[in-house]
Amino acid sequence: MSWIGGILGKGTISQSKLEKKLAIMVESSGLAIEPSAKAYAHCVSSPLAASDQKALSKIFFPVERTSPRHPGTGYQDERLALVYDGFFYDLDSKLPKLTEFRCNTNEACAEFLMQVLAQLPGSLEQKVKKMIANLDGDYVLAVKDAEQIVIARNLLGTRPLYYGESDGFCAFASNKKPLWRGGLGEVKPVRAGMLAVLDCEGVSKKRALPLRKSNVQIKDMTQAVNAYAEVLRAAVEKRLMKVQKAGKVGVLLSGGVDSCLIAKLVCDAASGLGMEVVAYTVGLSDSPDVSFAREFARESGIEHKIVLLDIDEIERYIARVVEAIEDSDFVQVETGIPTYVAVDAASRDGAKVLFSGQGPDELWGGYDWYSRVLARDGREELCRRMWDDFVRSDIETLDRENKIAMAHGVELFFPYLDTEVVNIALSVASELKVVSGEDCLGKHPHRELAIKMGICEKYATRAKLAIQHGTGIHGLLDEIARKNGFTPEVVEEIGYKSDKITSVRLGSSARYGYRYTEKQLWQVPQHMQLFLHALAYQKGLLNESVRQRVERFSKKGRLPAICAQSR
Repeated sequence: MSWIGGILGKGTISQSKLEKKLAIMVESSGLAIEPSAKAYAHCVSSPLAASDQKALSKIFFPVERTSPRHPGTGYQDERLALVYDGFFYDLDSKLPKLTEFRCNTNEACAEFLMQVLAQLPGSLEQKVKKMIANLDGDYVLAVKDAEQIVIARNLLGTRPLYYGESDGFCAFASNKKPLWRGGLGEVKPVRAGMLAVLDCEGVSKKRALPLRKSNVQIKDMTQAVNAYAEVLRAAVEKRLMKVQKAGKVGVLLSGGVDSCLIAKLVCDAASGLGMEVVAYTVGLSDSPDVSFAREFARESGIEHKIVLLDIDEIERYIARVVEAIEDSDFVQVETGIPTYVAVDAASRDGAKVLFSGQGPDELWGGYDWYSRVLARDGREELCRRMWDDFVRSDIETLDRENKIAMAHGVELFFPYLDTEVVNIALSVASELKVVSGEDCLGKHPHRELAIKMGICEKYATRAKLAIQHGTGIHGLLDEIARKNGFTPEVVEEIGYKSDKITSVRLGSSARYGYRYTEKQLWQVPQHMQLFLHALAYQKGLLNESVRQRVERFSKKGRLPAICAQSR
C-alpha cells in the first residue's frame, strides 16, 4: 500500500510555501494511522525536488512489512519524474533483471514506465494516455515534466485519487485530507479511467481509457460459466503472485456467494504458493453473516476469525470510519463500519493483504430490486441501471474500501473487478443474469460457477443481504444518533434537510433502489444523517461548500454536542 501526492504552483506562491504545503500533505496523509499498523516499517520519500514549482511525493509500505535495503519509491531523470500506487500484472517479463542495488520491484516498474514514456511521441498527456492504454493493473500514477503534472487512474478505478486547486496552486493525493489540510477547500475525485492535467492554468480532466458497454456475445449458461471461471481464477492467481512475500493473506468473509467464492479461489491458489489464508468476519452475535460465515469456514477448513460487536463498540467505530473514508453519507458510513472492523482485525493479526468480494452485484445482477426494475420498467431499463451502478463503483464502493485499507497500511484486492473478468461479465446476456421479474435471486452465472467450484448450494444460492443488514449494524445506528441528542425533533427545530446539504447520493439503494423495495430499509432518516454531518463538520472532513451549508443549519438552532465516545 502506498500514498502518492503532489503539488504545482501557478507562479503566485513562493517555493518555500509550496514545500511547506507538500510537507503538510505528507504529514496528514492518513496512511497506516491506526494502532494496528503503526509498527510496520515504511519509508517516506520525496526524491523529486520541488523545482519549477512542481513536486511529487510517495509513502510506501512494503508488503513483507520490513524496510527495503534500498527503498526507491519513484523514478526521475533529467526530463521526467514518476510515482505510482498499485500493481502492474503484465510487466514482469519486461522488467530488466534486478541487481542488489535495484532490488525493489516498485522502483523497477517506475523506471520501466519512464523508459516507455520517453520513447512515446507527443505531449506528456498524450504519452501517458498511450502508455496506460496497454497496462494491466490496479494503479494510480503521476508524471511530471518541466511544464505540468499528469495524474491518471486505471480503467476500473481500483485505487483512489483526488485533486483540488486554488488561485495559487493545484495539488493531488490518494485521499482528501492532505488536500484539505494543505489549504484546498473543494476536493474532487479523479474518476475511473480519467486523467487530469495540472499546470499553471489549473486542472483539466480528460477521458484516458474508454469504458464501453460490450456487445452481448454469450447467451449460453455453460459457456458463460466456463469463460468466467477461466478469467476469475487467473485474476486471483496473478494478484497472489504479486504479494507472495507477504506470507499471509486475508479474505473478507460474509458467508454470501461473493465472498465464499473468493475465499475458495484464494485458498486453492495460495496453497501452491505456501501462503497462509485467514478469513475475517464481523457482525452482531446473532447476525446472519456471522452464522453463515462460521459454517462455511468450518466446512471448508479455512482458518476463521470473527469479531462480534455490540452497540457501544459500533458507536466507537463511527468517528474512525468517518475519518478514514472522509465521507459523512449515511450509507457510506454504515457500510464502512463492518469493513473497517474486519480490516482492523486483519491488520492486528499481521495480514498485510486482503481480498474483497466487491463487484458481482453490479456485473451479474445481484441487487434484489433489479428484478422489480425488470418487472416494472423492462429489460432495457434494467440494463441501463446495472451499467450506471457499475460505472459508479469507483466513488460508491472502491474509494471507501481502499481508504479504510489505507488507514491500516493494508493492500486490498478486488479480483471480480479485473479487466478480463469485467469484459466477460459485460459480454454475457442479461437474460442469464436476471431471468425474469420474479427472479429475486439473480447473479445466476456467478452462482453456477460457485457450485461448479465446490461451494455448497446454501451459500451459492443465499439471497443478497447488504452488509449493514447482514451484520446487524443498520438497526443500531438510529439508537446511537438519538443517544447523542440527534432526534427528529431537532431536525424539525432547525429545518434540516439533507438534500439542502448535498444532492449527491452514494449507493444504488439511496439513488433509486428504495423505490422498488422496502423503503424503510433504504431511506435514511434525517436525524441520522444530521448526526453524521455534524460529526464530519466537527472533524473538518467536509468540502467548504458543504461545510458552509451545515453551518447555516447550526445557526438556526443549537446542535447537540456529540459525546466523546462517538468522536
